[in-house]
Amino acid sequence: MRVYILHRFLQMLVVIFGVVTVTFFAVRLVPGDPARLMEPPGTPESVLKITRQQLGTDKSIPDQYVAFVKDLARGDLGTSFRGGRQVTEVVLNALPNTFALGIASMLVATTISFAVGVGASLRPNGWFDRLTLFFSTVAQSTPSFWLGVVLTLYFAIELDWFPAVGMHGPASFVLPTSTLAIALMPLLIRAVRQGFIETMGEGFVRAARARGISDRRIISIHVTKVGAVPLVTLIGLQAGYVLGGAVVIESIFNWPGVGNLALQALQQRDFPLIQGTVVVIAVVFTVVNFLVDLTYAALDPRVKY
Repeated sequence: MRVYILHRFLQMLVVIFGVVTVTFFAVRLVPGDPARLMEPPGTPESVLKITRQQLGTDKSIPDQYVAFVKDLARGDLGTSFRGGRQVTEVVLNALPNTFALGIASMLVATTISFAVGVGASLRPNGWFDRLTLFFSTVAQSTPSFWLGVVLTLYFAIELDWFPAVGMHGPASFVLPTSTLAIALMPLLIRAVRQGFIETMGEGFVRAARARGISDRRIISIHVTKVGAVPLVTLIGLQAGYVLGGAVVIESIFNWPGVGNLALQALQQRDFPLIQGTVVVIAVVFTVVNFLVDLTYAALDPRVKY
C-alpha cells in the first residue's frame, strides 16, 4: 500500500505539472495583449511598453515559463494582472463557493441515481427500467447551458420562485444545483443499474438465497456494497466534470466560484489567474481520484494495491 501511495503521489505531481505547463503555453497562444486590455483605447505604445514590463509579458515565453516554475516551486501562484491581488488569495476565496455547489450537486445526483438505479435493476426491462433508461438518454443529450437557461426562465423569471443569479442564501442553490445534478445523473444511474444487475447474478447471491435469506436483506447487506463500486469510481471521474461544468453553470447563474473566475480571467488575459485556477482544479481532481481509488479497495476486497 505504501508503494502504491508513493507511486500515485508521484503520478499526481506529473499530471499536475503537465496540465499546468500545457495551460501556460496555451493561454499565451490565444490572441490578445493583456496590456492593451488593461489600458484605455488609444494608449500610446510607450505606455503599453511600461505596462508590459510591469506585468512581465515583455520577456520571452521561455523566460516567463522559467520564472513561473520557480515561483510555483515556492508555492507562489503570482499576482493577478487585475487588482494586483495574490492569485492564491483570489482563488481560495472563490473555491469554497465552487465546492459548495459541487458537493450539493453530487449529493443530489448520487442520492437520486442510487435509488433510481437500484429500483430499475430489480426488474430489468420492466416499465420502470425502460422509463429510467429513457430519462437517462434524454438527460445525457440535453446541454447543461440550455437546461440552465430554461430553468432560469421558468422558475426564476416566470414563477419567481428562486433567484436567477448570484449567491444569496439557500434558495440560490436550487437552480444551479439542479442543472448540474441532472447532467451528472445519467451515467450514475446506468452504473448503479448495471452494477446491481451483475451483482445479483453472482454466486454468493444465489448461495444466500438458497439459505433462505430474503432479497431485501441480501440487497441491503451484500449486494449494495459490491454493486456500489462502479458508482464510487464514477463519482471520482464525475468530479472532473463538476469542476469543468462549473465554468458553464457558474457563468449562467453568475455564481462566484472558481469556474466563473477562470472565465473572467481568460476574457481579460489574466495569465497568472488562469494558471492559478488550473493548478487548483488539477490538484482537486487528482486528489479526489486518489481518494476514490482507496475507497474502491475498501469496498471491494478483490481489489488489492
